[in-house]
Amino acid sequence: MFGLFKSKANAKVASVVAPEVGHPLKREAAFPTTIPPLPHADYNHCTPVAVVGRSPAVTFTKDAEEDGQTTTGFLIAGVVGTPPLAIVNPLYDPWTFEIWELESNQSPRLVKQRPLKIDAEQTNWFSYAVVDGASLPGQQLMLTVNYTAPMVRSALYVYDIKTNSFRKIGRVEPDSSSGMPSRTFETWPATPDTAMVLYHTDALRLKAEVYVRRFDHLVIYSPRYLNGLEVLKLSLDDGNVRRWAMVGKTLWLDTFDRRNNASFIWSLDLSTVL
Repeated sequence: MFGLFKSKANAKVASVVAPEVGHPLKREAAFPTTIPPLPHADYNHCTPVAVVGRSPAVTFTKDAEEDGQTTTGFLIAGVVGTPPLAIVNPLYDPWTFEIWELESNQSPRLVKQRPLKIDAEQTNWFSYAVVDGASLPGQQLMLTVNYTAPMVRSALYVYDIKTNSFRKIGRVEPDSSSGMPSRTFETWPATPDTAMVLYHTDALRLKAEVYVRRFDHLVIYSPRYLNGLEVLKLSLDDGNVRRWAMVGKTLWLDTFDRRNNASFIWSLDLSTVL
């Protein structure tokens, strides 16, 4: 009986490539030695900032100071049809972040606070703040929200600027493998109008202070896939991502499984979805 449970726990889990991709995940001998520069992201309009003071009388700077009057936030430039916004993290009780419409891109004065319906469980949260944010195509943002209920958790959301609505992706785990600060997701332009997002789920404890992720998720957002297409769900058995690259329309991954110190190089042709 115990052997049966052990065999199930150690059973290998396959990585999953989206059927829309139409190409398999391929094992390679070596990572590319020449990596072309990433394209300019046409959709990039979100900038992390330091927020000085208390809303609505705040100012924005590049660098935060340990003075008790500075917190973190994001400025989102307005485009045709949408106002510029500011995400302002809490400086005081209640520790709940705010989203404000601004007077203009040139004059970032808070003029109108938006009501926030973030999550169905939001009424059970004691506090919540945005700890990471980035632009997505289609006037959307990828946001990591840390919330306390009562333990501190991290969840990933897509925020639609036009409709002021949140769509939950799910609980995520930070990646501290490259040192501090830990990141809950990465994003980069696969093409000028396509964002690739990498995030991590299901932490597995190996020993004290050492964790790995059971899954790494790679999702594209584009005018064609505004709600996102998970092109690859990478199992720990194929390694955790420690390095990535785009060469043309092919995604390259350098991965590592800390359980057995196994290294892998993978490629995935994304030409059908980019």
